[in-house]
Amino acid sequence: MQDIRKPYSRSRSNRGREIRERVEEFEKHEYEEDNDTGPVEIPVKRKFRERRNIEHMEMFPSRGRRAYDVDEKDEAPAGRRDTDGVVYRDPRTRYVHKKQSVGTLAFILTLLLVLVGGSLLTFVFNRATITIVPKHQDLSDFRKTITFAQAGVDTDTTVLYTLATTSISKTKELALSDQKSVQAKASGKIIIYNNYSSDSQRLIKNTRFESSAGKIYRITQSVTVPGKTASKPGSVEVTVYADSVGPEYNSAPTDFTIPGFKGTPQFTGFYARSNGAIAGGASGNVSSASLADINAAKDELTIELAQEIKDELAKKKMDGYVGLYSAIDIQYADNENDLLAGNTSTYKMTATGYLMLAKGDELAAQVAEDVRDYTHQPVRLDYTDRMTYTKKDTDNLSEVQSLEVLAEGSPRVVFLTDEEALKSLVAGRPRSDFNTLMKGVTSIESAEISFSPMWLSAFPQETSKIHIVESLPKR
Repeated sequence: MQDIRKPYSRSRSNRGREIRERVEEFEKHEYEEDNDTGPVEIPVKRKFRERRNIEHMEMFPSRGRRAYDVDEKDEAPAGRRDTDGVVYRDPRTRYVHKKQSVGTLAFILTLLLVLVGGSLLTFVFNRATITIVPKHQDLSDFRKTITFAQAGVDTDTTVLYTLATTSISKTKELALSDQKSVQAKASGKIIIYNNYSSDSQRLIKNTRFESSAGKIYRITQSVTVPGKTASKPGSVEVTVYADSVGPEYNSAPTDFTIPGFKGTPQFTGFYARSNGAIAGGASGNVSSASLADINAAKDELTIELAQEIKDELAKKKMDGYVGLYSAIDIQYADNENDLLAGNTSTYKMTATGYLMLAKGDELAAQVAEDVRDYTHQPVRLDYTDRMTYTKKDTDNLSEVQSLEVLAEGSPRVVFLTDEEALKSLVAGRPRSDFNTLMKGVTSIESAEISFSPMWLSAFPQETSKIHIVESLPKR
């Protein structure tokens, strides 16, 4: 362990003495090649680094500067002419020139886009819209009897119509509460065919028809069967009745021959087929539904079916036609005879609805007869839901082809404008001519125009770029 009493050999005083000795030794040193005996400066570690003097330093490094030869007469920027006559451009100026170039290019491009866009709007995407208020008249308390007819019987004074139909059936179970003696003949529809000749054939009353089961049925009135056409046999539908009472004559759909033609060529050329079941035959004491129960079921199903039929027919639409929904005709069929005969306990009712669809322009022309200044121009009817139609109760729509209907209500008659003719009238014309041109269109009360772009001074040449918009006031 070191003796602490001895002076510390590495103390500050010893180190200072050592440095002085080394300095004296260097001062005495003589160089062989240099007779200068001056003292040698020993680098000493700086306590503080000297700060750089940036007063004369360039902001940007000189590397990469571009030099340009200039005439001696040209004055170079202060401090920028070199000894060889070359002037160095300040690097900072290249950014200024670059910004100026970019701004000029952007301005030119923007100007070109504006010019091109304006040209496209003016000559390519230009369009005109004409908003018209058609000539019209609202009628109140309109009332007129109009004649409607189906195709083939229409005249200049009638309105053409077509029929739309739909059928719905409903059933109801009834109690067989009545006991009674029943003697009833079965009956049903059959279709008689004439595949023998093109001449019609008359069948007299009580002509017999024999079923494939050997049962005999008769018709109760004479009938004429049309002759065949080409390969299609003539046909007619009739009702046949069993030759005797009893349930044994009830039958599913079957074929028939005519015994009266047996032994003649007509026997194979005339035949019949039932259109549905042959039913209703009964004999003896049977249990059946009471007449009171049948009538109650009939009233209930009639109301339900009537509403459903009207709802279904209200969905029937046809372009160019107006539905006479208040003149719907509904016909009903049921199996009351089968119930009374005790053949079934299920009451079934089928309702078939008929709807008249009247040609819209012809109906509008008939209504417009009461409009002032009407001279058979094209018109249409608006607010047709404010019209009611009443036909005679005796007119069965499934049978008649022409009928009179009382039309009442408050429709609107609108005069129609030929839009294509109107477009051709204004195409290519100056906008200043518009009001004068509209005065010659008698079906228009007023009209306005709008252009896109708004600076257009004339209508486009192409009619496809002209649009017609109708504007009518609400009632």
